[in-house]
Amino acid sequence: MGLNKEEIYDEKISPLMKEIIGLCKAHGIAMIASFALPTEEDTGLCCTTCLPDENGKNAPGHRKAFGLLRNETSPLMVRTTQGDKTLSVTAIL
Repeated sequence: MGLNKEEIYDEKISPLMKEIIGLCKAHGIAMIASFALPTEEDTGLCCTTCLPDENGKNAPGHRKAFGLLRNETSPLMVRTTQGDKTLSVTAIL
């Protein structure tokens, strides 16, 4: 059986996004990106990144777009990978 969309994101897209996010952070570039990754277990699964610029400001429209992408009725799940490869998931209700 082939990879599902979440697995493809994790294997192929996530490494590229880490590079893009690192470049944006290093150069103070505000950005937003969102990927729809529905699975059988979670038909609404998505991965959305919204970064502010070097002054902590979001680009015009990013905050509103983030709210629309996020679907305000569901909890925000934040997945953080540490330098030592440990993973934590936080739900913001």
